[in-house]
Amino acid sequence: MRFLVPLLFLTLVACSRPTDQASDSAADTPPGGLVNPAWMEGSGAVVHLFEWKWSDIAQECEDVLGPAGYAAVQVSPPSENHVVVGRPWWERYQPVSYQLETRSGTREDFADMVSRCANAGVDIYVDAVINHMSDADLEHTEVVFTGQGTAGTTFGSYSYPGLYEFDDFHHCGLTENDDIAQYSDQEQVEQCELVDLSDLDTGSAKVRETIAGYLQDLASLGVTGLRVDAAMHMGAEDLLAILQEADWGGYVYQEISQAPAAPRFLPSGAVTDFEYGFKLSEGVRDGNLSELVEGQFWMRADIPSEAAFVFVDNHDTQRHGVVLTHKDASYAMAVAMMLGTPGGRKRVMSSYAFEDPSAGPPSNALEEIIGAAGDAGLGCGDEWVCEHRWDLVRGMVGFDNATVGEDVMRLQKAGADRVAFTRGDRGWIGFNRSNEPWEVVHQTGLPGTRYCDVAAGPPSEDGCAGEAVRVDAGMVSALVPPMGVVAIHVDAQVQR
Repeated sequence: MRFLVPLLFLTLVACSRPTDQASDSAADTPPGGLVNPAWMEGSGAVVHLFEWKWSDIAQECEDVLGPAGYAAVQVSPPSENHVVVGRPWWERYQPVSYQLETRSGTREDFADMVSRCANAGVDIYVDAVINHMSDADLEHTEVVFTGQGTAGTTFGSYSYPGLYEFDDFHHCGLTENDDIAQYSDQEQVEQCELVDLSDLDTGSAKVRETIAGYLQDLASLGVTGLRVDAAMHMGAEDLLAILQEADWGGYVYQEISQAPAAPRFLPSGAVTDFEYGFKLSEGVRDGNLSELVEGQFWMRADIPSEAAFVFVDNHDTQRHGVVLTHKDASYAMAVAMMLGTPGGRKRVMSSYAFEDPSAGPPSNALEEIIGAAGDAGLGCGDEWVCEHRWDLVRGMVGFDNATVGEDVMRLQKAGADRVAFTRGDRGWIGFNRSNEPWEVVHQTGLPGTRYCDVAAGPPSEDGCAGEAVRVDAGMVSALVPPMGVVAIHVDAQVQR
């Protein structure tokens, strides 16, 4: 979201939460008040193909995501957005209508993507921008001008013809310019404007009905999940009412950047855990792997595991330098740690290269997005980074699938920077953050046989992507390379 990154970090730092491990009873208790169980029924890794074209996502589902075991794709907002000079990424978070027409493609392209991905076993989750519309600050001195959307819609300040007018928005009157000034003030957070974006009155029956219609349209095309952007800036009861009016039957995860606000939104589905990425990044960056695992960094005292939506970085946080990103040498290890440990629904980030934090996706002289799909190898070429294709990441998606529901067991450490453990009796993994190889002998609980090291990539019909690792009488003997990972699981046994 536009210029929100510094605010996001400050609010996360200012709003502390308990970090101790939740009690067993709290961890086993379903989120209190969850209205629809379907809103939290989701498993398997999600990948955010940030700013990809719909046609490229369809191809990626067929060629890469389905075979690798990804469960779902989070796509960029599909609703028509404000065309901003320079085409920054954040223009996608300024809707002007709910027509499915953006730089990513047309409604027909979107529908084709949903269908092809479903056939490949991959769900589509939409980044739903429903808290607000576009930038409200369209008046400069006495000159009033209008904006235009990606489908050609012309709009003005608090005026979206055929959709919303002035009275459909909050005009909070609590601050000098109606922008949020104090993030500790819940009324401001929910009633005032987020960096000048026209804040919808989601308590209004008309607004609720209109948004519900948009969500119903998405569902009719086969969309099975929602990321609710800026959910924290809506009243929790308003969001719940909208989901109920839409009769939404899919997965829901809500963007909540202030930890104390999260429990209020549990009746509507899962909630994002931003501190997870901060804590994981700090531990991996500093080499405190044993402290991370022993402290069970994936646990929260206030949110049950099944309600947490976790990630190392996202499109906002990767632009402020606090979390690890694809630019950091230890980033892949952090993603592997996320996928190798229990707790929460995991999301993998897939980025493009940037220097300017506002820079939009790779595009040509006509401002058309350059295709990202490329060859199904390491990276996608040009400026597309495609972390989701990295061998370690794809291999660990399979590890996550094979060990779902299994706790960390048999923890073994050699200093702060080398740690190994099992996930029940279904997987074993070793992390080495040091500059020297680590020879580890460890009880795994796995059947005696040879396993593919999935840290080198997922196995295929041709065999292991890397070396095979033998387990004898439940014991593994492995050499974990410097700054490396070795991982095996029951679904990666050597077949020949």
